[in-house]
Amino acid sequence: MIPLYTRLCFRRILTSKESFLLCNQRYSQSLKSNPSHQVLVSTSDDIYTNLALEEWLYEKENLTDKSILFMWQNKPSVVIGRHQNPWLECNVPRLRDCGIDLARRISGGGCVYHDLGNLNCSFLKAKPLYNRRQNLDLVVRAITSRWDVDLQVNVREDIVLEGLYKVSGTASKLGKHNTFHHFTLLHDVNVENLEMALESPMKMGVQSKATESTRSRIKNLSECDFTIDFMSLVDVIGHQFYKEAGVQGEIEWINPKDESVFPGVSEIRKLAEGWEWKFGKTPKFSTNRTFTSDKLGTELSLICNFEKGRIHKAEIVCDCSTPTVKEYTDTLQRELLGQRLCREDLNQVLKVHDLSHLVRHEQLVIEWINQCCVQALCTAV
Repeated sequence: MIPLYTRLCFRRILTSKESFLLCNQRYSQSLKSNPSHQVLVSTSDDIYTNLALEEWLYEKENLTDKSILFMWQNKPSVVIGRHQNPWLECNVPRLRDCGIDLARRISGGGCVYHDLGNLNCSFLKAKPLYNRRQNLDLVVRAITSRWDVDLQVNVREDIVLEGLYKVSGTASKLGKHNTFHHFTLLHDVNVENLEMALESPMKMGVQSKATESTRSRIKNLSECDFTIDFMSLVDVIGHQFYKEAGVQGEIEWINPKDESVFPGVSEIRKLAEGWEWKFGKTPKFSTNRTFTSDKLGTELSLICNFEKGRIHKAEIVCDCSTPTVKEYTDTLQRELLGQRLCREDLNQVLKVHDLSHLVRHEQLVIEWINQCCVQALCTAV
């Protein structure tokens, strides 16, 4: 069997520039004809691009007399809900080291991991037609019509496999006129990467009112039938969407970056990728950590308050009460104020400068204080 990634790459080769133009031309024409139902599939695997197009469709489309099913996949990425704290939901330093994108969506809900083994479905409808359960049931009917799998929607409106394993995380956005309900569908996700990415190193000593994710046992659909993959799911769910709507239609592959078709989408993407949206929108939180070094015979207390992803207040207390150490912690407190909780801002602040003029014990204590700050702030400087 040809690996999933190879098949997807081959599919993109077939979808040449001419095909992109044809798909986008068809979509442009459909905007004028305003069909009652559309199934759109993104040719991009970039999380910021796909979220930007979803937001564009939600903001710009007139859904009074139509509904849209938008499907896409992403390269490895973590997506948090609008009101979540990224540092508590995932391993921010490891994501950066591993090249895994972090995104904040405009809908609520919990944190999810995406890769090419995950299908994303977004149902965009007018507000009177908003019905999460109906959308989930449609997807279950589509999958069970082709494959013999034990799939159902539970009372929490999760799609579960074999009555136990969650294969779909769901969230929604309701506006004055338009709505969207989107959810993931795990078919061949890398579980090891998922667990690594969603394991936060910053849970200890944190107080936060941000929305917390609920962890669940998961399982890939392909474990039940190896023929379940991205392309087959797009096909069966797309056609089920048209079937239940009582209309005939084509599954349209679109280029979500095309400004001639989606004017303004690149600006939405730019904002989605920016630090201020991903991290600066984090609700207020605080950390309170205590560290002890038996070797140095020293204890350190570090209390930080964060607002908009920046250090609003820092209190560093070390029981090594020499004037030099006290002066260092006082200076460090002042320099931390206003810094973003990221490597670029904290690298210089937490970088130990020349300490050769100090006695050996003070050198070791100051170096240890910096190590504690790095650990508490999870910057991996």
